[in-house]
Amino acid sequence: MNMKQAMLIVTLGFSSGAFAADPGFYVGGGGGHARHSDGLVGQIEDALARSTGYELLSADLVDDSDTAWKLFAGYRFGNGFGLEASYVDLGSVVSRYHMRVISIMQPSPDFLVDGHYDLEAWGISAFYEWEFSPTFSASVRAGMFNASQDYFQRNTTIYEYPDFSHSSDDTVPGFGLGLNWRVTPSVDLRLDHDRYQGIGKRFGFDAEDTNGRFDVGVTSLNLAVRFGR
Repeated sequence: MNMKQAMLIVTLGFSSGAFAADPGFYVGGGGGHARHSDGLVGQIEDALARSTGYELLSADLVDDSDTAWKLFAGYRFGNGFGLEASYVDLGSVVSRYHMRVISIMQPSPDFLVDGHYDLEAWGISAFYEWEFSPTFSASVRAGMFNASQDYFQRNTTIYEYPDFSHSSDDTVPGFGLGLNWRVTPSVDLRLDHDRYQGIGKRFGFDAEDTNGRFDVGVTSLNLAVRFGR
């Protein structure tokens, strides 16, 4: 391939008449990987440090990452700005902590407790999009999300420590960055990284606690379909 042929291919590639930030509606979805913050262990340690009935021997996140997926719909105003509504399944987290009963009995009984957390969020974001070329762009977004957490804990040993479950909903901020490739005038391929801050409440033993507060980062690959092209 000579230089003239290469220039012809590039010219054809950018001469579709479609621009990355063209105004209009779009819908899409995709999947990827969710990574959950490791601050839960510190929350468990802080809560049990105030306990008069139990001593913490160890705590760990057995599984702090999972598959995530999302659906979204939005509108570009044509001046770089837009709005996007989205639903994100943030996957699950599993914790395990090893405790001992504080007792004058020797030896005092110890036991393991597994905690399971299912997280999701939906909300709306405003975004701004920069065009690098007619087919490539980058975006930054910020918004507010209703984030829900379903928690269930289970004693995995003989000692009679009670099972417990709790659900909560919180309004949390979300932020994101994206790279967008306009594959055709009506189809985009999008690589996103999003972060959701402070889902749940700090770990505790009160019935109102959700037993774990998380920041969640999600990296996903998505397809979007534009309307009106």
